[in-house]
Amino acid sequence: MAYHDLSSCTLTADERRAEADKIIKMLDNGGVFDQLTQREADFIDGIDNASSQISVKQLFWLRDIKDKYL
Repeated sequence: MAYHDLSSCTLTADERRAEADKIIKMLDNGGVFDQLTQREADFIDGIDNASSQISVKQLFWLRDIKDKYL
C-alpha cells in the first residue's frame, strides 16, 4: 500500500475535520468496521468521538485505511 506524503496537505483544520467525518461515514456505509484491526478500530473510534481538530497525520492515516478497505 502506498502511503500519503504528509508534506502535501493544504487543507484547513475545518476541511480536515469534514473530510475525516466523510471518510468515517463511507467506512460505516461500506460495512468494513468488522474487518478493521483493533488498532484501526480504536483509532477511528477516537477520531469519531473527538470534538478536537484532526491533524494532517491522522487524516492521512484515515485515508490509508479507506484505501485499504474500500
